Amino acid sequence: MRKKIGWLMLLLLLIIGMLLSLTVGTIPLTINDLLRVFQNTATTSQQLIVFDFRFPRLLVSILAGMGLAVSGYLFQTITHNDLADSGILGINAGAGLTVLIYLGFFATGESSWYLPLIACAGSFIATGMVYYFGRQSERITPNRLLLAGVAVNAGISALTLLGTIRVSKDNYQFVTSWLAGTIWGTTWQHVLLLLPWIICLLPLVLLRGRSLEVLELGDDVAVGLGVKLKRTQLFFLICAVCLAAVSVSIAGSISFIGLIAPHIARQLTGRKNNQTLMMTALIGGILLLFSDVLARVILPSGEIAAGIIVSLIGAPYFILQLLRKSN
Repeated sequence: MRKKIGWLMLLLLLIIGMLLSLTVGTIPLTINDLLRVFQNTATTSQQLIVFDFRFPRLLVSILAGMGLAVSGYLFQTITHNDLADSGILGINAGAGLTVLIYLGFFATGESSWYLPLIACAGSFIATGMVYYFGRQSERITPNRLLLAGVAVNAGISALTLLGTIRVSKDNYQFVTSWLAGTIWGTTWQHVLLLLPWIICLLPLVLLRGRSLEVLELGDDVAVGLGVKLKRTQLFFLICAVCLAAVSVSIAGSISFIGLIAPHIARQLTGRKNNQTLMMTALIGGILLLFSDVLARVILPSGEIAAGIIVSLIGAPYFILQLLRKSN
């Protein structure tokens, strides 16, 4: 019964968030305006606002939130650490460094449509370093992987800080805005870059959901039950990195969604399984969607980055989890 109520509440929140995302902004729209837009009887400007600006932004918020949440779920399962997240493992920092290098040394403008691909490449490079330093011959060691992630994250962040000296003032403002997780400016091209990854990788992970449940029992138990540990860990690690990298590259450096969403989903379902995984994805999409809406209205004029709203929620949650683990 609790699961059914949880699903209904999440679906209701998703619908409310979508309506708010389409109507709230610098130029507010009413529900009647929105209905006229979908009936093709609204003004040209209203149709432009909804279909060219707010609808892509809505989809990117949901898809990126889903990708980050599922990525966090996979990282936590692989490392057996409930505090694992793409930001801790250096994925966000790797994306930020390559974006900075591109804008500082190679770009002729800041609006290149393939900028997400460059950021994605940086995430994969950072993850490769974490995997290289965190692996052992027989298996991926969770604690070693996390320590390697913290070290790589710190090193890349230092390089990013040094790189800002080279970047022009305009590009620096763009990079800092992107690193803060600003979803503003997304287009249908960004949706099309993100959508294939989500619709391909999420079903793939669900098909291997039984192996994921076995991994949750511990490495030794998984080996005893016939799981090819290193291969299975590597498979889920690659899926987690792909989801996080492409989400971060398009929505910006957003942390804590991968930390919060799996915890909430487990509280609603009671244990880790495919239903928990799907609920994690839905919660991640809702979190980023509402954060983006709040980012538009929290200031009297203008807006702030959605990633800042997520951090304001996630940082206290992270500290709370640390305190619980220490007791």
